[in-house]
Amino acid sequence: MFSEWSAGDWIILIVDIIALYIIVRFLSWKVKHKLEEVEQRQKFETRQRKLDRTNLPLAAEDE
Repeated sequence: MFSEWSAGDWIILIVDIIALYIIVRFLSWKVKHKLEEVEQRQKFETRQRKLDRTNLPLAAEDE
């Protein structure tokens, strides 16, 4: 099967393999950065809730 392939077929195969590698690397980078963004957002929300809980009793005492 492979012995019947021309040079053009081999070049197409190599280009396809390189393209797949680039796509996989890009998608893994994209997912990694998206997960980091979600983690930062969760940390921020947790800090905000914690600050809101600590500030809530102070506001109730002022009334």
